[in-house]
Amino acid sequence: MLGIALVVVVTATALAQESETFADTHLHYNWDQVETVTPKAAIQRLSDNDVVLAVVSSTPPELALELRRAGGAWVVPLFMPYLEPERRHSWFNDERVLGATEQALASGEYFGIGEFHLNSGFAPSPKNRHPVVDGLMDLAARFDVPALIHTEASDYRYFLPLCERHPGVRIQWAHAGGILPPEQVDALLTACPNVWAELAARDNERYISAPIVDARGALLPAWERLVRKYPDRFLTGSDPVWPVDNRHPWDQPDTGWDRIDTYIDFHRRWIGFLPEALAEKLRVGNAQEFYRLAERPQLRLRR
Repeated sequence: MLGIALVVVVTATALAQESETFADTHLHYNWDQVETVTPKAAIQRLSDNDVVLAVVSSTPPELALELRRAGGAWVVPLFMPYLEPERRHSWFNDERVLGATEQALASGEYFGIGEFHLNSGFAPSPKNRHPVVDGLMDLAARFDVPALIHTEASDYRYFLPLCERHPGVRIQWAHAGGILPPEQVDALLTACPNVWAELAARDNERYISAPIVDARGALLPAWERLVRKYPDRFLTGSDPVWPVDNRHPWDQPDTGWDRIDTYIDFHRRWIGFLPEALAEKLRVGNAQEFYRLAERPQLRLRR
């Protein structure tokens, strides 16, 4: 009987945790997703998952505003410097980017810059100042908004010069560096107090070569120690992009929004193993602080 009672208690606790509100700090509503999900349907899916803060960036960038209009003030659009889909891999050579970003931030419709990719071998190295990359960081400092940056490299020191060069910019480090292990993430967080590590796509479908959870869905010990070490500097998100191994094909849509329940549930599970005070920070509190929202946003749509 004790075993049955324990199962009931654990199940009840898990259900309670699954109903907690959630901040999704890594969303996209791109050109190749509009035919699979309307803005209203996207907002409903977030509502169904009790998302109370949704940070979205899009290619082209104005698509993010459609989710804001459909959802309200709890949707936070960022300005993605990929002005057209075909410039996604050469955005840093687009001479229009800085002017467009400045105009977008001055309009008050966008609340940050990103996501933009600085992948080793495919983008300017952060080691040296680059007119567009560092220009975006200068704009982030000037308008006092965060930057969402995606890096892919084998060592945290690839990214280190950029965050050190711009200590006044709050940086959301997408996917905590992709495949980087916890000791590398630790080293960057120690070196750059202005960086928050975000764990979108570090699930069992995408960055599978660098897992952060065990078979139960709980954080691996080294990752849990890291999250406990920096309880205020971790963010979560879904990054609804699929299929991950063939992103942005021209002949088929991206169906990532169809999988958003799975991605959010992944985070709910590992967060549910942590003490409630820490869990609350990871679910919502850290995102509110990072995006400097004075009050918790409220959903207009409810189940």
